[in-house]
Amino acid sequence: MSPLDECKKEDEIFQVEKVSSIEGRDLDTIEQTTPGAFVWLVCLAAAIGGLLFGYDTGVISGVLVVIGTDLDGRGITSSEAELITSITSAGGFVVIWLASFVFTVGAIIQATSFTIAQMSVGRLVIGLGVGSAAMIVPLYIAELSPARFRGRMVAIDAISITFGQVIAYAIDAAFYNVSAGWRWMVALGGIPSIILAVLLFWCPESPRQLIFHKKEDECAAVLRRIYPHATEDQVQDKVTLIKSGVDQALALHGEMGLYKSLKQLYVILSNLRALIVACGLMAIQQFCGFNTLMYYSGTLFAMVGFSNPIAVGVTVAGTNFLFTIFSLWKIDQVGRRRILIYTMWGMSVSLVGAAIAFHWIPINLKTMELEGSEAGWAGIVVLVCIILFVASYATGLGNVPWQANEFLPMEVRAMGTMMITMCNWGPNIIISSTFLSMMKAMTPSGAFGFYAALCFFGWIAVICFYPEVAQMTLEEVREVFQHGFGVQYAEEWRRQRKADERAARTGAV
Repeated sequence: MSPLDECKKEDEIFQVEKVSSIEGRDLDTIEQTTPGAFVWLVCLAAAIGGLLFGYDTGVISGVLVVIGTDLDGRGITSSEAELITSITSAGGFVVIWLASFVFTVGAIIQATSFTIAQMSVGRLVIGLGVGSAAMIVPLYIAELSPARFRGRMVAIDAISITFGQVIAYAIDAAFYNVSAGWRWMVALGGIPSIILAVLLFWCPESPRQLIFHKKEDECAAVLRRIYPHATEDQVQDKVTLIKSGVDQALALHGEMGLYKSLKQLYVILSNLRALIVACGLMAIQQFCGFNTLMYYSGTLFAMVGFSNPIAVGVTVAGTNFLFTIFSLWKIDQVGRRRILIYTMWGMSVSLVGAAIAFHWIPINLKTMELEGSEAGWAGIVVLVCIILFVASYATGLGNVPWQANEFLPMEVRAMGTMMITMCNWGPNIIISSTFLSMMKAMTPSGAFGFYAALCFFGWIAVICFYPEVAQMTLEEVREVFQHGFGVQYAEEWRRQRKADERAARTGAV
């Protein structure tokens, strides 16, 4: 079948889906009930994977500062630091598979390392676990969450990531002056992984996956726990609605293998548009340069003359954590698109400010060390600009891309989420393995100016191509990309929803 025939077939089935979704609105009244504590607890348990993600990507910042000559009996070079840092991203890119014990194994390998090769293997193993958490956790939470709270519940994972980074920086600071303290820094990351492995036994499968595997009774049981205030009729209506969506997905694509899933992602135009937006935003999240601060903040603040660079790094991680919580509070109210538009310009401005300040800091580009005793006012300006950059990032770009799997229809969601996650780790490998070299080649001012430009162009791309899908069910979201990139369609949907709500309130009065 040609791509044109595929699109025609999709359009025909879409017309059926559109009618079903309209007729099915009354089947979704369960979404108006208050979800119970169970679903929040499950999300918190699953988000331990995000905490591990944050801890194991953040802890390396302190390790690089204090590791000294403990590996191979000598100091590590800039290229070796980039290798140890970026190899975790490579592990996350290559293996996208949930295996919580991998975190423990990786922590043990790192903590017992005496060579750069062994340390790199430990970081790679950690990357395997980080990659699985990055893909599975937000996908699982999105499918389990009620539509009204999906943004906040997925944001729990982002909060856990930033909280893990705060813990990592705090532990880095605690063991900063301890002999071989870096071994404790990496070893302690194995504790949450054991907790996660235990809690997973109490986490249910998502209702959509249960229906996909013909387990309607189990789906109903999970829905009763998610919506404890719903009537039995509402539960059964929700089961019927989910079953309708799953059946339509299977009718369109059947049971797909790897090749067919990939083909449907790229041949069906609405899927391709959704994938472009989701993957593009995730790539922007990495290419903005934020994770260079997570990985190299200790190195960076030592470079500009702070006497305790790890302690200064804690303030950056703390800012990231606090503003991620703020995002959790506001994301479903403000909306994904608006929160990005309101914050991404601030990232560019902050990076420009840092780039200008670096011009006044005397840094030896060969050794990447401060020439002199202190950076003075320019060092303070760099710190302030970085904090403003992190605050803007955490409020918008740090959180929203992890919601992007909601753009993808169920039949290609798993494969699409894998592609989204790879678009996280691929750019992550690039920025983590080139940052120190880029600062040497372009000067710190040039490197920060380069990232500022990428943030600016990313902001323009969001304005042009990113639709607002807050408050939509996953079944309603798949309609958006049937209308180009869906920006105008989604806005019209929101206006119509508000008009319907006002009419309903007027009628009730």
